[in-house]
Amino acid sequence: MTRTHPNSPLGGFSRRQFLGQLAVGATLPGLGLLRGEVPAPTLSGFRAEAQALLREWGTGLLGLQVLDASRPELHGSLRCPACGLLHGRCGDAALPLLALAASSGDHRYLDAVSALWGWMKNVDAPDGAWTNDVDPKSWKGITVFSSIAWAEALEWHGELLDEPLRAAIRARLRRAGRFIRDNFSTELGNINYAAAGSYGLALLGNMLDEPSFSAKGRALAHQVLAFFTPQDHFLFGEGHPTDLRSAKGCYPVDLGYNVTESLPSLVHYALLENDKEVLDAALASFRTHLEFMLPDGAWDNSWGTRSYKWTYWGSRTADGCQSAFIRLAATDPVFATAALRSLQLLRACTHDGLLHGGPHYAAHGVPPCVHHTFVQAKAIAGALHYAGSLDMPGPMPALPRLAARAVRSFPELDVHLAAFGPWRATISGYDWRYKPGLYQASGGAPGMLWHERLGPILAASLATYLPIEKANMQPVPDDEDFPLSCRVELRGAEGAWFTNLHDGGAQIRHETGLDALRIVVETRLLSAQGNNPDAGPCRFRIEYAFRPDSFTITAVPLDAMPCGWSLVVPVISRNSEPVEKLTPSRWKISKPNGPLFATATAPITRIATRRERAFNLIPGFEALPFGVTSPANGPLELTLTANS
Repeated sequence: MTRTHPNSPLGGFSRRQFLGQLAVGATLPGLGLLRGEVPAPTLSGFRAEAQALLREWGTGLLGLQVLDASRPELHGSLRCPACGLLHGRCGDAALPLLALAASSGDHRYLDAVSALWGWMKNVDAPDGAWTNDVDPKSWKGITVFSSIAWAEALEWHGELLDEPLRAAIRARLRRAGRFIRDNFSTELGNINYAAAGSYGLALLGNMLDEPSFSAKGRALAHQVLAFFTPQDHFLFGEGHPTDLRSAKGCYPVDLGYNVTESLPSLVHYALLENDKEVLDAALASFRTHLEFMLPDGAWDNSWGTRSYKWTYWGSRTADGCQSAFIRLAATDPVFATAALRSLQLLRACTHDGLLHGGPHYAAHGVPPCVHHTFVQAKAIAGALHYAGSLDMPGPMPALPRLAARAVRSFPELDVHLAAFGPWRATISGYDWRYKPGLYQASGGAPGMLWHERLGPILAASLATYLPIEKANMQPVPDDEDFPLSCRVELRGAEGAWFTNLHDGGAQIRHETGLDALRIVVETRLLSAQGNNPDAGPCRFRIEYAFRPDSFTITAVPLDAMPCGWSLVVPVISRNSEPVEKLTPSRWKISKPNGPLFATATAPITRIATRRERAFNLIPGFEALPFGVTSPANGPLELTLTANS
């Protein structure tokens, strides 16, 4: 008979005490950060909150472990509530579970680790690799992540395991290390594998006294040094070919993988091997990437090459930034702030002991993929390990995005960060395509619009949800793929769809005045194949105007247009937020921290979706999809007003 571990109550730190000002489950408001309403965070607070979250996740993981010795293909694995399959990397949970065993003395965590180790024979490959899934033909690059997890578990908490099990793990890690040494390069997969390989091999080399592992780890780390952009030090190589430049000259960059996997790996490698050159490069790159952390701890990866795995808090199957940030905090305390804000967001997206893939998954009834919990738990366990030796009694500094003003442009990506009063926004003209037909925020679309009191207001999804990695992406709920990206669009015959989201050639400029900040986009409406509508080119000028209490989108056609083009503005709104139609062209959304008004120069239509709110897995929000349609060639304008 198949059974699961019974849940145990959480002790110590209460959810209400922890969340304080965060207002979990609503719209993740901005915490009043810009107005200084939240006390400055401290490192001691981080330790307490991280331990509380790790305990909560540990309870959730125990509740998913399958214990049925009569079925060795299942015994010890972790059920996934969302995906209907076994994730081959679930053995990575050994690190956080062993850390919990060490801090709690609870034998159930040790039993869980032993069972996980036994199950991993189901993903054991003859060449020393572990496979991503139980399918022996599935991807083997993940061997490096499992190796790191088990090696750190053994290094930090191995005394809790009996000697035969320790010996078995060490022997298996030696085989895994040989696979990594003999197969990893900057051409294997994306650049995250070479970066992770540098740390994995250095770690195994030191643990197992294998100089060839350490030498290959150093070689990989120094090869990765060639993959930083010359101007802003973005780590590139998240796409194939890794050195291909787009038509605009953009590099293949994915913020999510960089900040939660590749750069942390380089930091851990550099600190382990005392490699200042690699550490300096990783630190410079992290400073640039940190510009994209929103004040509530979210990572704005709306534009990244692999945004098909973007969650509001990071990337679906990558490990997390916290352990690296805690280690960098001795160099720059802002990284401790980033670790804490990220931690708070992870806690806000946790329900019933499991991390959900975005802020509104639970509200929409979308189950969580267990992958999120066990990989992020590794970074939290690492952060706790390193935070114990770090002393920072004073308050932590503010995040860069909090203090930002006007526009910072990144020409190597054609991505622009805007900051005006309480507003934070990302406007993207990024044109690097990971796969044909895969369109992240582009065409001058807002990747993100965030307000200091109301939180996220707009967030771009993929234009079309494509399961690029079927084993690592949840199925679309409601049998409906409604893109949350703000856009101009024209719907043609037989489902033809033309939108600026498909235009990689959009041109973006900005103007800053005393009363407003304006970003102006010149773009075209194109099909996913890059074609114009049958009637001919449809060029547009789209203007975004930021004022202290409002954000205005104006769309102006530059060509004679067929009737019926629309401005579509899906406003982030949880289903519990009351919505009221005040006039045909004015709506009110009552958010937890105040009202948001949508006002247009033409009637606003609430676009019909299968449920009360549209939902998109990327980055995990519900939304009210508003549409304003032009009967002629005139402009359309919609203003979002945040009144106090």
